[in-house]
Order: sequence, then C-alpha cells, then structure tokens
Amino acid sequence: TQSNATFYRCNVTCSGNTGTSTAIQVGMNLSINCYCAAGATSTSFEKIARVRYNQIDNSSTSTAGYENFLTVSTPAYLGATSPITINLAGGFSPDQSFVWIDFNQNGNFSDPGELVYTSGLSAGPHVGAITIPATALQGNTRMRVRMHDSSLGGNSTPCGTSTYGQVEDYTVNIQVCVPVTYATQPASSSITCGGNATFAVTANGSAPVYGWQFRVNASSPWQDLVNGGIYAGATTNTITLTNVLASYNGYQYRALLSGACAALDYSQPATLTVNPPAPVVLPASASICNGTIQALTITNSVSAPVTGVFAASAGLPLTVTDNNTTGVTNAVAVSGIPAGVVVTNVAIKFNMTHTWVGDLVMNLKAPNGQTMNLIAALNGGTGSNSTANFTNTVIDSVSTTALSGAAAPRTGTFRADKFTATIPTVTPTTTNSWLPLLSTLNGNWTLGMCDIGAGDIGVLTSWEIQISYVAPVFAQGVWTASPSSPNTMFTDAAATVPYTGTPATTIYVKPAVSTNYSVQFTTPGGCTSSVATIPVTVSQPVAGLNVTPATRAVCIGGSTSFSATTTGGSPLTYQWALSTDGGTTYTNITGATSATLSLTNITQAMNGRKYRVTATAGPCGAVTSTSVGTLTVNSLPVVTIAAPMVKLTPGRTTTITGSSNPPAAANGYSWTLNGAGIAGTGNSQTVNINQLGTYQATVTDVNGCVNKSNELTITAEGSDRLWIYPNPTAGAFQVRLYYSGERAEKRVVTLYNSIGQAVDSKEFVLVAGTPAYLQMNFDLGGATAKGPYVVKVANLYNGRVVSGIVMVQ
Repeated sequence: TQSNATFYRCNVTCSGNTGTSTAIQVGMNLSINCYCAAGATSTSFEKIARVRYNQIDNSSTSTAGYENFLTVSTPAYLGATSPITINLAGGFSPDQSFVWIDFNQNGNFSDPGELVYTSGLSAGPHVGAITIPATALQGNTRMRVRMHDSSLGGNSTPCGTSTYGQVEDYTVNIQVCVPVTYATQPASSSITCGGNATFAVTANGSAPVYGWQFRVNASSPWQDLVNGGIYAGATTNTITLTNVLASYNGYQYRALLSGACAALDYSQPATLTVNPPAPVVLPASASICNGTIQALTITNSVSAPVTGVFAASAGLPLTVTDNNTTGVTNAVAVSGIPAGVVVTNVAIKFNMTHTWVGDLVMNLKAPNGQTMNLIAALNGGTGSNSTANFTNTVIDSVSTTALSGAAAPRTGTFRADKFTATIPTVTPTTTNSWLPLLSTLNGNWTLGMCDIGAGDIGVLTSWEIQISYVAPVFAQGVWTASPSSPNTMFTDAAATVPYTGTPATTIYVKPAVSTNYSVQFTTPGGCTSSVATIPVTVSQPVAGLNVTPATRAVCIGGSTSFSATTTGGSPLTYQWALSTDGGTTYTNITGATSATLSLTNITQAMNGRKYRVTATAGPCGAVTSTSVGTLTVNSLPVVTIAAPMVKLTPGRTTTITGSSNPPAAANGYSWTLNGAGIAGTGNSQTVNINQLGTYQATVTDVNGCVNKSNELTITAEGSDRLWIYPNPTAGAFQVRLYYSGERAEKRVVTLYNSIGQAVDSKEFVLVAGTPAYLQMNFDLGGATAKGPYVVKVANLYNGRVVSGIVMVQ
C-alpha cells in the first residue's frame, strides 16, 4: 500500500503533432514519460494533485485521491446560512467542486437536498454559501467535498472515480442556533498620545459576527470603522488602535454584533481619552549653591516606532527535503538598523506548501549564531497535524497564540514553539528565548528547515523578517524660566552661550535666586506634551554663625533656650549638638533642627553643658558655630518656717518666721493660709486667735529660683476659762468660750445687772466647723448703768453653765 503520493501531469508542445503522456507506476516508483509523434519544442512537468493510492495500479489511468478529515469539525446552525470556500492547490479552469451533507445521518448523500453546493468551473477558489435546513438532525454530521477536472469526464456524484480530482470528508456539528448577546461591553480607555489602545467585547450565542463603529464625540453621528490607518481588527471582537494622536481624544467606539439567528445589536459606547505625554526631566528638581551650573535634560524617547522588512529572494522556492533531518537553509541579509535601538518585536512571515505540516521543523538563526525553534512538528511536537500549508503565517516575539492546533492554512500571528531541537542538524537550537538573538541585528538571518516524515514534501515559496524598533532619540523641548530676567539658561556646560528658545534636549542653568524652569515638547508624530516644571532652589553660603547668648543660668525644673544667629546663608537647616565634657566632644541632639534650641525640665545633671550649632545652606555646605552656649543650673532655695507658739488662746499671738538658703530676694516671700494667698512679702507673719490655720511660704531667691516652705499649722489651745474682753469696757466687749467641735452645742449668753436683772441675752448654735473660740459680741454702752455685770453662758444641750464678770465704766 502506498499513501501520500503526488500526481504529475506533463505539458508538452509538439511540432505539428499532438503531445501525449503516460504515467507508469512500477513498484513504489512513478515514472512520467512525455513524447511527441515528431520532435517536441518544449516539455515541462506540473504537479497537479495529491493522490492516495489504495493499491499498485500499472495502468495509465489513476483514480482521484481520497482523504479523511472527519477529525476536523466546524459548527453549523439549524436554519442558518454559512459561507464556504474551497481552495484548489494548482487548480485549472475546468475544475469544479461539489459539497454534500448527510442531513439525516443515514450514511449516504443520495437523499434530496443533501447536495448543498455546486461551484462553477474555475481554478478556484470556489466560494459559496450553505443553508442548514431546520429538519436536519443535530450533532456530528459527515460533509463530503469533491473536486474534479470536468474536462476529463464529469462526475457530480458523491461517489465514483474521476480521472483527476480529490475527495475529502469533514465533520459538521449541527446545533440549535442560539441568538447572540453581549457577555461583556467595551470599556473606556485612557492612553498617552502616541500610544496604543484596544476595545473589546465578548458574546454568547451561535456564530457571532462582529463589526465596529466610531464617532468623533458624544454628539456626532456614528460611522462604520474599517481596517487601515490606526485601526485593525474591525471585523473581530477586538479593535486595536496604534500610534493614536491627540486628535482622537473624546472619540467613542461601539461594537456591532449579529449572528446566524439574531438581528444586529449595538454595544454600549466606550470613550477614548488621549492624554498628552508628560515630560520626564532629569533631575525633576534641584538644589544648587549660588554660582553653580545645573544641567536639565528631557529623558522622554520620542522616536517613532520603525519596522524594517527584509524579504528573502535568493534560493526560493526552496524544497524541504523529504524525511531528512539534516535539513536545508535559506538566509536573508538585514542591514541599516542603527546601533543602540530598542527592539519591540521580531516577526517571521512565510508561505509554504506542505501536505503534512506535522512533518516540519523550523528554526531561526540570528547573525550572532544564536538559534531558536519556531515550529516543532505540529501539533505540540507530535507531528500528528496532517493538514496542509502555511499561508501568510507570522511567528513573532510578542504573540501568545499557539501555532499548534491552529486551523489550516494558519493565516495569522502566533508565538514560537521554542522547543529544544537538535534538528535540523544544520541549525540546532542554542536558546529558548528571543532575547539572545537580538544582540546583533544586522547580518544574515537564517531559516533552517527539515522534514521528519516520509511521503510529503514542503516547498518554502517566500519568507521575510520584520524587525520593529525604537531609536534612542530624545525629545527636544522649548524651555522657559520664572523669573525670566536675567536669562539664566545656556546651551553649553560652561554656561557661556545663552539659550534663545530653540528646542533642546538639555539646557544648563545658572540662577542666582530660586527659579522655576518649564519645558514642553512635540513628538515627531504630532503629540504635544504637557508642561513640566522643574524647581531649582538656590542656596546662599553661610558667612557667619554664632550661638546666643553665651551663657544661660536656669533653676532646676526650669526652661531656657539658645539661638543661632547667622550672617548670610539661605535656605538654612540646623543641627544642634551638646558637650558634656567641657567642649572636647559634641554629640548631635536628636530633633534639634531649628534655629532655636529649647531646653525644658532642666535637671542639676545638665549644669555646665555646652551647646553649639551647625547650619547647612543646602549644597553650599555646612558651617559650625565657633561660639558656644553654656548652661548653668541653679539649685532651688531651701525654705523653712517656724513659730515659738503654735497653740493660741484669745488675746494671745505668735509670730511665724521664714528662712531661705540661698537668701530670698528683696520682697521675695509670698504667703498662703489654708492655700489662699494672704498679705505680706517679708519673712514673717503675726498670728492671733482669729488667724488660725495652715501657713506656707513661697520664696524667690537671689538667683530667681523659686521653692516652697514646709506647712505650719497654728491651732487653738483648749481651756475651760470664759474669756471676756476688753474688761473693763466702755460698753462693747466680746465673749469667747472654747468649743472642741466634737458635738453640737446651743449656747445662750445672758447678761445680768448688779440687782440680778437680765439686761441682754443671745443664742448661738455651734456645729462642726465653728471656730474653737467663737467671738460672741455684746454692747452695754449708751443708757446702761455703769458697774459690774454678770455674764452667764449656758449650754442648753448638756446644762453646763460658765459665768464671768464684766465691768462697764
């Protein structure tokens, strides 16, 4: 049995005779003889069809080939019409194609309506449409495609032989048609001018068909979008916009969705926002010392993307030797790509006829010798893909779509297989990555190819390499300054050639005061950037720095400060440091970074510390003060108060006297009684029976330090004596009797004259808090007779009575 043979036809021109040819099969070999009755003027051979033989046929007539592609399936929908295209390899004008579908799945194509397509006579392709009847059975259904050369005998039946032709069977999966609906809507996109954008939708349902429309703003009419210019993918679910300019800002896009059994539907609109590029300047801001020159450079790369296309010609078409792992090669020369470019993509586009693509291994070799696998015996390295041909197939460095499993003839863009391949042996792989191939772009790029299975031959008819790159060209902008006068911008590093407004990538600035520089550029593609502002802060050097005052005397617990006084210098930052060893070494104080050093909660341990300050004027450098501040810490005065007598009775006084070390300042005392201030700035207080309580003195000493004394309590001395005074009296007097405060009393004080008559009486209620010697006042002056009077004090609660005599004169 022989399979995958190839049939040839002889074209011959005879001198006045009819040319003939025979095809003779001998064993596994096929010989073709061309001859004329008289001399031939020209002879050529033409491969016309792929033939599968079921047996050795020694006759001069062969049957048409048959191939079984039932594993290749496509959906079709009840009641829907679908397009069909039949491509003929090496077709002739009398060729005709027929298509049958076994709609009732009874195993033959003889039922009415199962011949669904008949082409005209042409070399192809044959294009038509097939409608699936609503009565067809659902599921996998056989479809037969027949092509024959009608000039050598017609055969429009699904079975039987033809002199030349091909019969292929496929599977059609007939399904219920589901109306298409949007699964996702297009999302608005925001990009930078000169960038790329995509808008996409997804759909549910049977055989969705996509289209797109655009409008220039939300109030403009919609227009149909077609591929070309910045647009690609106009008939897919995703449109791609490339190198978009600012003029497209505000454009809106919507998808058009239809299906085999659904009317046209529109998606929600999505809006494109095109933002201006933002200048990137190095540095973004700067601090310099007065007199220094600063370079400002735009780092945006604005060169337009370039794609170099280099097509092979020499040695093509090239036959890939059948079943030979040594392989063949074809090279193309790449030149003219500038050094230092940034490569954005490398793509190999090729066309090849091959009747069993699973036999093909293809590697790409760069000028530097690095080699990577592109195709590795589809599918997935198994070699099982029996479909034919590569038509405008692109393998590039950015695609993520696998070539394995892609439908023939694989028109589209795919990723490389990147297998480790020891074949073809003329170009074994050295890497599984694109990057090593890119170190050298100019030179010969080589395709290495081999065929790993018998019976099928591939022919490379064309190929090219496309290298896309961006050259390292930086933006040139127009620069301005604020303040603008005097001109502080220059075009040379020595700052001698003034900048006059011509677009420049780099300028050199030499401001004497802080200045804001601004820049804006326009790309070669027509995108105008936003304005970038670069603040340049100018510092002035410090001419002098001192610490004031030179000394500070502070009491324990107090606060004080030292200040930095400078001459010149701006803007300034500060750092204070202290010395605890008399100025030998200094340590920075954390957080002490202002012009004033504040010290609080001063302790005795801080006595004698020295402080200095360092002032930094930005890049002008730092200056440390030569003068220092010294801290003296004074102790608080020790204050005591005492009295010779701390218990008093009516008429008796005592003197409280204070002492202080260090001595108190003049009028340095202040006093409190029971926590409330009382008069007196001297060191003593005289206390009587009406001034009982707790005394304390506060002293400000001669150093200004303040401290409090101990607390001293003056109380009443208990007595059973009745105090009446003044006695004798001109009439007014007071009566006092000790009250312990332990229990309440109700006293009645009655005055009697010498004959026993009561002349006056008063009642007093004593409770807790009443003074120990309550002052009870009486006045017997005026008309009252002079002489002795008895004073009787009676406690109505316990019956106790105390009496005394008062003499009125």
